[in-house]
Amino acid sequence: MDDRQRRALGALASMVRQYLEKRPDNLLDSDAMGAGERAIDALAELGYMEKVAVGRTFGRWTEAGEALLHWASYSRHQQITFPDPPINLATHGPDSVNG
Repeated sequence: MDDRQRRALGALASMVRQYLEKRPDNLLDSDAMGAGERAIDALAELGYMEKVAVGRTFGRWTEAGEALLHWASYSRHQQITFPDPPINLATHGPDSVNG
């Protein structure tokens, strides 16, 4: 994954954190918005979120997702290693982030 892809992934995670409502059970609510659902799907596909479908799509940050949020928040200020996706992208096919 190159720097441009890392920045885009960090921006997506930051947008999810900012715009999707966090419920008391720590689930992020997509509010049945297509963009929110697709963001949860994309982050879950890479292992940064756990997708929970209960009538509509919810997501929960994984440990790797929490590390991604930390990286996105603080990488401009100090040297923090990017948390690579916990999913093996080489086996993910042509639509993987590596492309």
